[in-house]
Amino acid sequence: MAAGVEELNGSSNNIDKESVFPQRVHENPFIARGFSLTGCCMPTVKDIMTKEVITIEANKTVFEAAELMSLKGLGCLIVVIKAFPVGIITERDIVRRIVAKRKSVDLKVIEVMTKTLITVDPGTSLKEAARVMSTNKIRRLPVLKNNKLVGIVVASDFVRNVGKKTTTEEILDALGRYPTGPSV
Repeated sequence: MAAGVEELNGSSNNIDKESVFPQRVHENPFIARGFSLTGCCMPTVKDIMTKEVITIEANKTVFEAAELMSLKGLGCLIVVIKAFPVGIITERDIVRRIVAKRKSVDLKVIEVMTKTLITVDPGTSLKEAARVMSTNKIRRLPVLKNNKLVGIVVASDFVRNVGKKTTTEEILDALGRYPTGPSV
């Protein structure tokens, strides 16, 4: 049983955990088992992820979620129950599931959030993370380590990273500036 599930068993919260806990999709079975497919100097998710993820408790209202997103300038929030990630709520979720259907913003986040949480490990290569996002048609990818939320990667993080050199490229460039032997 996942770490957070046990905490909920004894809680006075009347939330049905079967409907709350998302289907966890860890795209790469090797990474899910703790193996890394990346080379020593290949950029990984941990190199570009936002480490301080803004979360919201599942029992908060959609209005509170929208207010927090607006205040922080964010397009999504990770939904948690006692710090355990159970879903994600995005601007698109609010527009399509609340505004377009003229529903109340007083609904609970848990009723509106996307429950299938597709995640990656911090050691996942950027190429693999981009593939996961593309395959699943998502723009936000929470990063979990041992079922604990440690970051999030969004599509714009990839754009910011495109022009950066890898550590290997920087070392090779630096080595190329120094003569290695007699000139011919």
